[in-house]
Amino acid sequence: MSAVVFCNIAWMKRYKGITEDDVPMNGGSFVEENADACESTNFLSYNDGKCYGFVEHGGAELRLERVDKSALKADVLEDVIVVWTATGPSGSRIVGWYEKAVMYRYYQEFDGGPYFYFSTEVNNAYRIPVPMRDFPVPRASREGKGRGMGQSNVWYADSDFAKNRFIPQVLKYLADIKMKCRITGFTAQEKAAKTNYPDKTDTELVQMACDASDNGDILMGLQIANQLIAQEKESCGFTREFKAAALEDMLCYDEAIEAHKSALEHCTPEERERGLDIDSKITLSRLYRNTKKNFLAWHIENEIFDYFQKKKDNAGMVHSLMELMDIAAEEKDWDSLMKVIEAFDNIGTKYCRDEVVWYRKLLRKRHLCNRGR
Repeated sequence: MSAVVFCNIAWMKRYKGITEDDVPMNGGSFVEENADACESTNFLSYNDGKCYGFVEHGGAELRLERVDKSALKADVLEDVIVVWTATGPSGSRIVGWYEKAVMYRYYQEFDGGPYFYFSTEVNNAYRIPVPMRDFPVPRASREGKGRGMGQSNVWYADSDFAKNRFIPQVLKYLADIKMKCRITGFTAQEKAAKTNYPDKTDTELVQMACDASDNGDILMGLQIANQLIAQEKESCGFTREFKAAALEDMLCYDEAIEAHKSALEHCTPEERERGLDIDSKITLSRLYRNTKKNFLAWHIENEIFDYFQKKKDNAGMVHSLMELMDIAAEEKDWDSLMKVIEAFDNIGTKYCRDEVVWYRKLLRKRHLCNRGR
């Protein structure tokens, strides 16, 4: 049986980054004072297809040997089940878990990402939707030593009670809810299915879909969107954009791209006035980058730049130009990079000027290399 460790973290809905409606709570003084937490991205999938988990704890290292006695001199332990717990409105609850995780004695640094003590493939990461978080986690202060989490945020659960009674209960619970807690690996049938709420208005269904997504039940949110699209009487881009966001959440990038393209085709004049079309284009550009379609990202970023130029929105123009610089540099298209930098200079802003310095140095280095040939 895999080794099991319990880690207490701040309470969040999704753990995919801090947003206006998903701020970490009950995570200690640092979290309360800064509204921030390293564990806020514990269920965010990075480009390498992994999730990276962090837990704040008082010691300098995690005691791998308490999870597996053979790891006394090891700095890395494989095949660990990490059970994430947090304190919510109803008390301490299990909020998700990693299977087949790698556990590190010392915290690691991910290039461009978070600090972490655990990592796992994204298809081995399970986040429990908020309404389903009903498994209470005992506290040693009430139940007695070895019978629950203590003051430390890491509980190695190596007591006889934990190993023989509590952990088997936890593993059974996780197995029972596993299929409802995936963040990837959904079947084509599941993604195409639609809910059946005949008595709900469109407004009620939209709210239900948003609530489901906010609470981490992305499959339910997607299936409600499918119902809305199937029964809609007039063209609408919003529901398709919502569907696209759910598909991206499931890491179904190609399907999300098609959904965003459909959203653009179905945008109403009112939605375009609110900027829904440009939101879809911005997301499309990112998805094209994620799927190595830089050619398509380049063209859509030019459309985005033109939009912000007409709006005389300097910040929007600069953000788009930064994306174009990144694409040009990645593709080693030095002529295009020079033209984009010139477009930036023509705006005459100090915004992001320091970041552009790096691209100028890249061009200068390329120029010197050519002269030296």
